[in-house]
Amino acid sequence: MIQDALPDIPRLWTALAEWGACLLYVLATWRPQDSRRRGIAVMTAALPSLCAYQVVVARLPISLWLAGMLGAVAAMWGILHLALSGSLRRSTYLVVRAFVAAELVASLEWQVELFLLDSHAGTAPALLCVLAVDGVVLGSVYLMERPRFRAEVVPTTATVAGAAAIAAITFAMSNLSFLSTATPFSGRLGAEVFYIRTLVDLCGFIILYAQREVDLQNRASCELATSEALLRAQYEQYLTSKRAIDIVNRKYHDLRHMIASVRAEPDPAVRLERLGDLEESVRPYEVFVRTGNPVLDVILTDREQACQDAEVTLTTIVDGAALGFMAAADLATLVGTALDNALEAVSRIDDAGDRWIRLDVRTRRGFVLIEVANPEAHGQAVAADGELPRRTGASSSTHGYGLGAIRAAAEAYGGQVTAGQNPQGAFTLRVLLPIPSAPPHRSRSL
Repeated sequence: MIQDALPDIPRLWTALAEWGACLLYVLATWRPQDSRRRGIAVMTAALPSLCAYQVVVARLPISLWLAGMLGAVAAMWGILHLALSGSLRRSTYLVVRAFVAAELVASLEWQVELFLLDSHAGTAPALLCVLAVDGVVLGSVYLMERPRFRAEVVPTTATVAGAAAIAAITFAMSNLSFLSTATPFSGRLGAEVFYIRTLVDLCGFIILYAQREVDLQNRASCELATSEALLRAQYEQYLTSKRAIDIVNRKYHDLRHMIASVRAEPDPAVRLERLGDLEESVRPYEVFVRTGNPVLDVILTDREQACQDAEVTLTTIVDGAALGFMAAADLATLVGTALDNALEAVSRIDDAGDRWIRLDVRTRRGFVLIEVANPEAHGQAVAADGELPRRTGASSSTHGYGLGAIRAAAEAYGGQVTAGQNPQGAFTLRVLLPIPSAPPHRSRSL
């Protein structure tokens, strides 16, 4: 075997590379809800633990080499899972990437050290150079990975399985020469074995990086398509409601004349009965929400009717004129989606007396503040970092994209969106929009 010609990577170098890879992924994927104290404690204990494990494994026979490597992967998985708060699937995905990065760093640093020792550079300069290689490679990997994990996206089972397959193939091909030189894919000279291992590990990491890029692009495309569909649906709903309300309003005025004729009925009992029936039949169709903004009037009238059907009390204190600078599609998306989400949440509350929604739109110091509050229902938990929550039911994906559409509509006007509990314990969605000095010229294709 090739180990007889050249020494393999020292176990302490392997432990250092594995610890460094775990550290960079802990830093790259760190979230506000992760415990900083626990992370520091885990990473502090991880380095001596990995070193001790590698020293023990080095004494095992070569037949148990693969088992020792699997044990190292399990140890890295435990480190990442303990240091970070996340699902088992997320920890598995991270350890796959960390293991390939550790293999790349260990192979490269040992290759550089052997080259320097062969060049009679001395042990101390070689050691310093290797440490510098460690820092540069791990730092570069961190800078590449941090933007990819800035948004928390839990990988799918297929993504984790694909990443694990890539890592397994990379590991097998990079270490094949150390197990046997009698294969078409093995190196036979000592130097070329190190080149093959380093290059294969590098290719494996690049493939994993590309996989992450493709996964993020696919998710972004899906979110964009869903957001566009929600925008179209909200705008079409607004147009439909506006046409219906215009028709009903015309009918309402006609019916008023009919009511006058009914009043002329000579029989008082019949007259009063018919009059009551006519008034009752047209009352739900009159525009009874007037805010000073015709678009908002249509939206709130439609949602008011939906709330009545669901036995939900909708209270509105709205200065509609303050939102006059917003395009109709954006206003329908922002207010309509927020009310739809609140209505779905409170509909899960059993007691009708506790089902209520409050909409407040007012100006404050050059800003328009939009607040939609409702009693917090099961599945409407707020993220620890103040980010908008995602629905936990079967329609969770649509709910998340709807909140994303709210954020996109607000950010188009330089606004911000937050969600959380108010002092009374109600769930509150807040949108803060700066009032422009002049109406913005925006075009939205729907």
